[in-house]
Amino acid sequence: MRARQSRLNPQPWPWPAPRVLVEHADAEATADVLAALRGDGFAVAVCRGPEHDSRCPLAADDGCAAAEGADVVVSWLGLATAEAREALAASRSRLPGTPLLVVANAGEAAQWPELVENAAVIEGPASPAQVLLGVRLLRQEARGHA
Repeated sequence: MRARQSRLNPQPWPWPAPRVLVEHADAEATADVLAALRGDGFAVAVCRGPEHDSRCPLAADDGCAAAEGADVVVSWLGLATAEAREALAASRSRLPGTPLLVVANAGEAAQWPELVENAAVIEGPASPAQVLLGVRLLRQEARGHA
C-alpha cells in the first residue's frame, strides 16, 4: 500500500499534545521563549511567517499542518505588514477553536482591533515568562471549555 503524499507543508506534527506553534520571523530572537515552552513540556514548532509579497499557506488553499495541528498559536509576526495581518486573519478564520496569543505593540493592536478581538494579547517585546504564562492560561481555559 502506498502512502499518499500530503499537500500540507510542513507535514503534520509527530508529537503528542500539547502543541504550540510560534509564528516569528526570527527563531533565534525567540530562542529563550522556545526553550521555556519546551522546558515546560510543550511540543513547539516555529513558523517564520510569510515573506514579503508572499502568502501564508494557511491563507491559501493548501493549508498548514503546523497551524491546524496546534493546540495554541502564538502569533508574533506583528501587525505592521499586510502579509502578517493576512496570516493572523487566516489563523482566526481557519482555526476558530484554537487559542491564540498575539504579541504586538499597543499601537498596532489598537489599529487592528478586529484581528486581536477575543485573542490574548501581550504587548511586545515579550519575555519568555510572559509568553509561557499566556500559553499556560490559554491551555487551562481551553481544557475548561472542552
